[in-house]
Amino acid sequence: MSGAPMSFYEQADFIDHLADRTMSRTGATAAETMMLVSAADVETLRAMATRLRRMAPHENSIRKVVVGR
Repeated sequence: MSGAPMSFYEQADFIDHLADRTMSRTGATAAETMMLVSAADVETLRAMATRLRRMAPHENSIRKVVVGR
């Protein structure tokens, strides 16, 4: 993943896209699934994990800002 990091909204859409790939033909969430994940998807997931780890020490402050307390 080169360039600017994904926004929170883009990250949420990416996760939804991965989750959508686990749906059964009826639209129900599969109990278990095997998924082919591309190299680009893996790179995106690793970049997201790195950003979350960097943000983790500030989680309480972020929650206060988001919740408004």
